[in-house]
Amino acid sequence: MFQILMDILGSVYMEVVIFFLLIAYFLTHRRDPRMVASSINFLRVLLLLIIFLYFIWSWATLIPPSLRAASVIGMFIINCYLLYNIILSRLERPYRDALTAIGEHPEKHEELHGIWHYGKRFYSGFYLFQSLFSGTNPLHFLSNLATERVRDDIKDELHRYGVENHLITLEMMVGYLKSQLACDPTLPAEFKDLMDKTVGDFVKHPWIAENANEFLRIATESPENLHFPEWMAKFETCVREYKK
Repeated sequence: MFQILMDILGSVYMEVVIFFLLIAYFLTHRRDPRMVASSINFLRVLLLLIIFLYFIWSWATLIPPSLRAASVIGMFIINCYLLYNIILSRLERPYRDALTAIGEHPEKHEELHGIWHYGKRFYSGFYLFQSLFSGTNPLHFLSNLATERVRDDIKDELHRYGVENHLITLEMMVGYLKSQLACDPTLPAEFKDLMDKTVGDFVKHPWIAENANEFLRIATESPENLHFPEWMAKFETCVREYKK
């Protein structure tokens, strides 16, 4: 069975059919906005076409059988490259759909689970070959890079929709504190009631809410722009501990 499959893939006529089917797929989906990273531009398609036609010409001319086999192998590699990009495009589509959903409905935090799931899967495939030559553990390389890229994509998508200032707010932080307070079984009921009222009163003042939201925005988008004594002292302490 395996030999039959290899004979089919080793046929130059089959390679030609596969190549033009793959090219037709990319030309059909070239305007798909969800293929941001996995799309192949027209110049690259043209270059692949020229190289593929050169392999066909080399195979068709009177050259030694060994060189004919090399031409077929070259066609096979080009088809594998195109197939790899098709797989990436299929992985990227649900990821971009999830990003669009969180941009249009930032209040639906459950969409974030889909973004991280699809995003890590897509970028793991996208940087698969780079991870093999990274000089580090490929799994760690893919995990760290995918996390960084997904985080940047979420930020860019929210910025594009103009809702990045509403994702992490004082109200959300207060909601988190109250949920943690209610779920903590070690705290007495009287203390929970007191802290719940204290946290609720804290967020009611407009001046506190405005400045706390601004702090959270800067800390999320550009923490390096935070300048006040407590922050700088903490930063310098972290730097000194890192250098030790």
